[in-house]
Amino acid sequence: MEAVARVEQGHTLMLHTKTGKKRAGKTMRFDERVYALVVQIPAGRVCAYGDIAAALGSPRAARQVGFALARLTHDRAEAVPWHRVINARGMISGQDDLMRPELQRELLRSEGVVFNSTHRCALDRLRFLDFVPVDEAGAS
Repeated sequence: MEAVARVEQGHTLMLHTKTGKKRAGKTMRFDERVYALVVQIPAGRVCAYGDIAAALGSPRAARQVGFALARLTHDRAEAVPWHRVINARGMISGQDDLMRPELQRELLRSEGVVFNSTHRCALDRLRFLDFVPVDEAGAS
């Protein structure tokens, strides 16, 4: 089954080359489900990438959660508090990015999240896991 991806009205669509039928691409659906969970994390709390993945029923998809957050557009990043998602060690990821980790640290500090001398926060105390489940379509 061969398919071609294209963006239409802000959504990734997979167009089956034989039938021409459209269906929503799995990447966008996953991304939207990630965003629907991340918006639930309250200020001053954090969550690990793997926690989001597990809440979506894909516990081994932590890296894909990170990729989904990296794909946030600037406009969308204003509404989705991406900075509240950190790694499982209680640290900010992003060693290849020079600006985003410092911005993330400052945003978290402004919400009262404290980092120690090893750049870790108290994940065991600040971790948020009380998500309202989202369905496959991204609705909560």
